[in-house]
Amino acid sequence: MSNLSTLQNQIKAIYKKLKGFYEYLPRDTNLEEYIDNFSFTETIERIYAVGTYCWFISDMKNAKWVKVGGAIEQMTGYSTTELHNASFIKAARFTSAEELMATVQSAELFWQYFYSKPIEHRPNIKSSHTYRFIRKNGETFHALQQSSTLFFDKLGNGVYQFDLITDISHLDPIPKLRFYLLDTNDPEDMKNIPIHEGIISKTEPMPISLSEKRVLELIAKGKSIKMIADELGLSENTIKHHRTNMFAKCGVKNMAELTGKALSNGWFE
Repeated sequence: MSNLSTLQNQIKAIYKKLKGFYEYLPRDTNLEEYIDNFSFTETIERIYAVGTYCWFISDMKNAKWVKVGGAIEQMTGYSTTELHNASFIKAARFTSAEELMATVQSAELFWQYFYSKPIEHRPNIKSSHTYRFIRKNGETFHALQQSSTLFFDKLGNGVYQFDLITDISHLDPIPKLRFYLLDTNDPEDMKNIPIHEGIISKTEPMPISLSEKRVLELIAKGKSIKMIADELGLSENTIKHHRTNMFAKCGVKNMAELTGKALSNGWFE
């Protein structure tokens, strides 16, 4: 199994764990009527004026987007028709596998915190995260995604989630992954907790040089030593030397191990 397949399976496994937060929740039969009669677009446009944005409302129990709005096509390249009633696991297409992995791990920590609190506190617990958003055509922008539970059932379980995605490239041009839990229940002690740090800190800094990294990227794409030497204008011995150095620096025995380590630590862009 390839390292990318392994990473994809890990992501799917975490999604299954997240689904456990929603799957068996009872439902308040009035919720559909509430959401149908609420004017999201009017409310958002009145209170939100940071810049270009789009929004999604997710039915968490059924894991799908029930409403989408804002500048969907302008921001994402996808049409409203493509996203409406689609499974929100398709949000995986909006970012890289490595950032998605860290995001869903952070989401698991968020929901553990959320359901550990009293029912009356849950409406004031939200999250925000920044990441590199990948449009349908492959172009990217730096996105801020703010998430909050929009409706609760009578037992205090979150049922509908609201996600607002904003293009913040002009405010924060470096697309760094950040994930924060916001708890505003106590006005004198409002919490802004960087819950991704425990995950990010598990990754190792890149010990290889930029020249070695370029060689690694080309090897990972399936190119031969000769092809890489020709492309970079170097000798085949130099490419082999870079490869040997990377094995030693990273403590691995072969290219499969090295590529896997690079993927799990986010060394590839």
